[in-house]
Amino acid sequence: MFGWDFENSKSDRIKLFLFILVIFLVIGFSTTYVLRSIGSEEADTVNQSEETPEETEAFVSSDEVESEASLEDETNKYNQTEHFTEEQLAESKEAAVEFVHAYHPYNAEEPTEYLETAKPHITDSLYGSLKEDGRREVLERSILTVNDTQVTEVVNPSSIVVRWNVMVTGEAQSIDGSKTDTEDWYLVGLREREGEWLVEDVRINVPN
Repeated sequence: MFGWDFENSKSDRIKLFLFILVIFLVIGFSTTYVLRSIGSEEADTVNQSEETPEETEAFVSSDEVESEASLEDETNKYNQTEHFTEEQLAESKEAAVEFVHAYHPYNAEEPTEYLETAKPHITDSLYGSLKEDGRREVLERSILTVNDTQVTEVVNPSSIVVRWNVMVTGEAQSIDGSKTDTEDWYLVGLREREGEWLVEDVRINVPN
């Protein structure tokens, strides 16, 4: 091999030894390099796996915060305590219900009686407007009565007028005597005047 005489030449044997040694060293270094490369890739993979849950957790936490903030904003829209005390809200709600109980009942044979009954619960300006406009009910609602009322909150940014949505369930009687169940919605705005809550505007069966 390579023209060496291993049997008779000591220097050729030394050369062979060194040659074999170099080959082993090259193989050893190559193996070490390959193993280190593989170990580095595995370590990077592990690190990425460990970081991914943290990023996901942070993302989920952000969504939860946004969801809570959105829910809080939605709740605040219907919260009138920012401008009115609990006592004011309770008194105005009671006044709204009293107004509806006075205003809703109707009899076509006495078409203005409802307005006089409701007069103590409304402002003079609203009384004038309602009297001028009059009230027109269809024949199927010639007589209206109240069975029950329920009050719900509405979006109200005003700091002067309290608003309530009053649902009225009752009964309607037609001119032929037939009766049907009814459901009407009153969006009532009230203002405090000299310690008394009076209705200053009302909308019936319209979106709030």
